[in-house]
Amino acid sequence: MTEPTSTTQAGGLTAQRGADGFTQVRTKRGYEYIYEQIREAIVAGRFRPGDRLPAEREMAQIFGVSRQGVREAIRGLESTGLVEIRLGVLGGAFVCEGDPSTVTRAMSDLALLGTFSSQSLLEARIVLTSDVLRLACERATAEDLQRLEDDIVATEQLFAEASAARTAQITGFYRRLAEATHNEVLVALTDSLTQIVHARLERAGPAPDRDIGRVRRTILGHVRAGDADAAIAEITRHLTGLERTLLAAERDRAAPRVD
Repeated sequence: MTEPTSTTQAGGLTAQRGADGFTQVRTKRGYEYIYEQIREAIVAGRFRPGDRLPAEREMAQIFGVSRQGVREAIRGLESTGLVEIRLGVLGGAFVCEGDPSTVTRAMSDLALLGTFSSQSLLEARIVLTSDVLRLACERATAEDLQRLEDDIVATEQLFAEASAARTAQITGFYRRLAEATHNEVLVALTDSLTQIVHARLERAGPAPDRDIGRVRRTILGHVRAGDADAAIAEITRHLTGLERTLLAAERDRAAPRVD
């Protein structure tokens, strides 16, 4: 088969067939190779966020496969958050801006599949939150501290109202802490671990800790004072206690009922 050499205009970039690093696929699982080559092209910067990939028909010619193979590869890229599909006359497959939520979804899926033990998750959360607190003590602005204060007030209000939304509100505190580090990677990692705990809380349904407001005010006080060690000690006690509560609730939920 002769390798194509014509050019395709995509998102303002010129992708040369056969000269842009792509190669034709001669395998029964060609969509996997298409996926990897497009992913590598994006990582290498040959396609930038906002760029439109070549049309499905054109990519089928570029790779020497059926349109179905291209379609499966694009679906895979979409599921990982690398591309998005837009409909309409001006639609197509476009390279996405970075979306940290894909990290959260991937971590949550792995946790649901039982890939991580509860002890490993607890250790990771304590280590990560400890580092977050150290940086927050150094970098938190007045606005960051006010957002933490507002979050605590909102949580206390939800408890007073016995709101069903309190679980989601409880987990929001950790995002505010991570945001106070002004490090977007720590925010993404914190979100990932926090969402796993949120999912476990929703499934197991333990009684909420009504002392949470006091605990968080204590932590916030230490952050305001720049006392990272005291803040870490307090949050470690809290996270360890929360894990014990969660494990007990999960055991109760899994135990067979005797009528």
